[in-house]
Order: sequence, then C-alpha cells, then structure tokens
Amino acid sequence: MELRGKVVIVTGATGVIGRGICRVLAREGMQVAVADLRQDHCDNFAGEIIASGGKAIGVAVDVASKDSVKSMADRVLIACGQIDALVNCAGIIVVAPLVDFREEDFDRIMTVNVKGSFLCAQAVVSHMMERKTGRIVNIASVAAKRPGPLQTAYAASKHAQIGLTQVWCMELGAHNITVNAVCPGFVDSPMWTEHLSIAYAPSFGVEPSQLIEATARANMPLGRPQTAEEIGEAVAHFCRADSTSGQALVVDGGYAMW
Repeated sequence: MELRGKVVIVTGATGVIGRGICRVLAREGMQVAVADLRQDHCDNFAGEIIASGGKAIGVAVDVASKDSVKSMADRVLIACGQIDALVNCAGIIVVAPLVDFREEDFDRIMTVNVKGSFLCAQAVVSHMMERKTGRIVNIASVAAKRPGPLQTAYAASKHAQIGLTQVWCMELGAHNITVNAVCPGFVDSPMWTEHLSIAYAPSFGVEPSQLIEATARANMPLGRPQTAEEIGEAVAHFCRADSTSGQALVVDGGYAMW
C-alpha cells in the first residue's frame, strides 16, 4: 500500500512508543489520528506533527469503552473521510509476583491491552471491508516471545494480541486487509522507569536507571536498547507490505531469537 495520503489511527499515541510510531508514519506521508486518553495531550502532539510538516488530528479515546472507541472512529471518518490503517498501541503493565498479583490489576491489563485492541479493530473493520483494503498492526511485546518473571497479566495479554493477529489474518484476508503484530524489545519509557527497572534492578545488582542498558548489553547481540522510531519503522513496513499478514515481527536486537 502506498502510504502517502492514507489515514491511520494510532492508539496510545502520546506514549513513548506511540509517538515514535506516529512520527514515522507522518514522515511517510500518512495523516495520523493521534488517539489517547486526554484530548489536550492528543491535540498538543498532533500540533507537533503538523509543525514538522505532517498531517494529524487529535482524538481522545478510552480503548476500554466501546462507546468511546466508536466515537473515535466516527470522528476520524468525518474529519478524514477514510480509515486505511489502525495501530493498536495502547497498553499498560503491572509487575508483581503471582502470589501477590491483584485481581483488579489483572482485569485492567487484559481490558486495555486485549479488549481495547478488539474494540478498536471492530470499530474500523467494517469500513475497511467495504473499501476492500486495510491494515491492522497490533503492538504486542517481546514478552509474547520471551517473557520475564512478575509479568503474569502483561505477558498473557501480549500473547493474546498475537492470537488476535492470527485469527484476524484468517478472517480478513479475503477483504484485502492484512493483520500483523510488532513486538518491541527494550524501549526506554515509563514502562521501564516506573515498573520494570524498579522490580528487576536488585536482581541484576545495578541501579534502576542503569538496568535497561545493562540488560541490553548482557542479553542482546546488538547490545543496545531499541528506539521508539525503530518500532515505527516496523509498523510502516507492515502498513506498506501487500502480501504479509499474520506475522509477528520482534524488534529487540536479537534478544528473543530462540
């Protein structure tokens, strides 16, 4: 698919990885619907994209709410006239031992990460089917391939996104809609600084601020964390590719190659 002039919705768009994805797709010439919880954050980031020469609109959405997701899709269709691609990037994490993991945290993670992807895809897919074209990219995680301890709900949710990807690939292929997943590796973001680094640093004998670099050097053949823009490049590839569907591309410097 030629990306210039196409319209893409990116959920979780004001987070670190979401911003990287939006910037790359905007540079490719796509009009980006910046979708996240707060309208002011969406508008501010959309303004940054526009100031850099891209096209964007801000659209508030709670991916856990069917009504909110439908409203998002309707707003994008009214403003842009079409929806060519959806990137399900909204996601949350809680880390805790199994014996201490709270039921409400498990439910919240599954609701945002899995149900949110389902609701967003359901909201746009009829439009894509009518037009006989579309792209859906689910942002899963390296945790879907090589999870770590303390990630009970997060790892389960990311495995589930791979399952959604494969099922939708089979259902939607006849309508010329491809469905793929990108599995980010280690991207410096609040998910690391506020959750993973605090939980794992003592086991590695380093300060939390040093964990992502230390872990990458020790476990990745490329020896460095990934950037949000590198995740965006993988998303752009799947948006562009016409004959690739049902795949999960791990962008992790070789961490989970086995």
